Amino acid sequence: MSEAAFSVGHKFADTEPALLDAARVAAYADASGDRNRIHLDEDAARAAGLPGTIVHGMLMMGHFERALRGWLPGTDIRSLQIRFLRPLAVGARMTIAGRVAKLLPGEVPEMIIRLTVQDDAGQSVSVGDATVAVGNT
Repeated sequence: MSEAAFSVGHKFADTEPALLDAARVAAYADASGDRNRIHLDEDAARAAGLPGTIVHGMLMMGHFERALRGWLPGTDIRSLQIRFLRPLAVGARMTIAGRVAKLLPGEVPEMIIRLTVQDDAGQSVSVGDATVAVGNT
């Protein structure tokens, strides 16, 4: 796929909603070693001022990569960053949307894809940017 295949504003199809239930969060906690109780224990989360347990931010970020690979199989992801706007409750579904924010010319053209995560209620919970090499797709 070439840079010409995309233009600024191009929207990718939203991902299917992904359920991030307690079992997935616990599995991520075990795999990552991040066993912070706000992700695993309702009482601890409430004691920290949250309405209940919340999904790990890095687990959400991992879904960004999955979305990018679904939209652009084989692409070279050069950078990926995320900004958390609000917590995502354990048990919520998240949907990722993406659009081309900028085309970057070069020997290997790159583009910046703006990513947004919404919860079941349609509220944005995080935004991010991925820089991907266009020539490798």
